[in-house]
Amino acid sequence: MDQPWVYIVLVGLLILVYAKIVPRKSEAAAKPDGAMVKEMEQAMDHLAMELEEQNKALIELFSGTKKTYEEHAAKLTSRVETLEKECRELRRDLGRLAFAEEQRRMTRQADASEPGEALGTSGEAAVSQAYMEPVTPDIQPEATSQAALSMKERYGELFGLYESGKSTDYIAKKLGMNKGEISLILQLAKQEERSNA
Repeated sequence: MDQPWVYIVLVGLLILVYAKIVPRKSEAAAKPDGAMVKEMEQAMDHLAMELEEQNKALIELFSGTKKTYEEHAAKLTSRVETLEKECRELRRDLGRLAFAEEQRRMTRQADASEPGEALGTSGEAAVSQAYMEPVTPDIQPEATSQAALSMKERYGELFGLYESGKSTDYIAKKLGMNKGEISLILQLAKQEERSNA
């Protein structure tokens, strides 16, 4: 600090700081304390009003979002109910179709075991039956061999699981079948046992 210009710069800085501080003190002294308090209250009121408006906007936003969510949830609920109803109807139809198919197989089995009765007495009945049930040569031997088997022989794995105490849900998942189809097969097997007894 041997150089005089450093002192000159420091003195200049002190003068600038003093010049900035002094006018503020005089402005503060010129305003009474009541006016400052009033300005502070106005600023706080203005801030409170802005916060209240923002809160109202947020509440409206949330209520709108909640209403939209409830409408969407109601639509989804009604759609799920419709789909469940359709699913029940489809399962019922599938059960009926499986039952009809099994009855048709049993009828074919009965027709295959009694060929004289299946043809009928008149030639017209034989011709109409031939048109109603066309049989291809590739499928007939398989159908005849399956028809000759009993239900327990055809569905050995299913009956093995059922007799070991497994539930229809487990059997359906294991064999990749429908629960209604499994129930139908079990009922038909019971009917077959009664008719054979």
